[in-house]
Amino acid sequence: MTIKVWGIIEGPIDLDEVDYEDDEDELPDDAGWFMVCKTEIDGKIEPCNFYFRSMDDAYAFKKHFSTSIEPLIIDDFYKEKMM
Repeated sequence: MTIKVWGIIEGPIDLDEVDYEDDEDELPDDAGWFMVCKTEIDGKIEPCNFYFRSMDDAYAFKKHFSTSIEPLIIDDFYKEKMM
């Protein structure tokens, strides 16, 4: 499976500011922030949430898109952050 992120649709967003009544059990335990990204999965474009422990982690991910028009190829480190 090939996963590419083409850009950030929304975020970073603090999870404390979002109401997750029904989906709270599905969130990663250590997640504090998330971003909605324009993601290509096996050739199909769709939005996907990526979760991060801290705002610094989220901005390190986002920094790629402020300096490059190339997609970010998701490796095993970021696959565990996807939902």
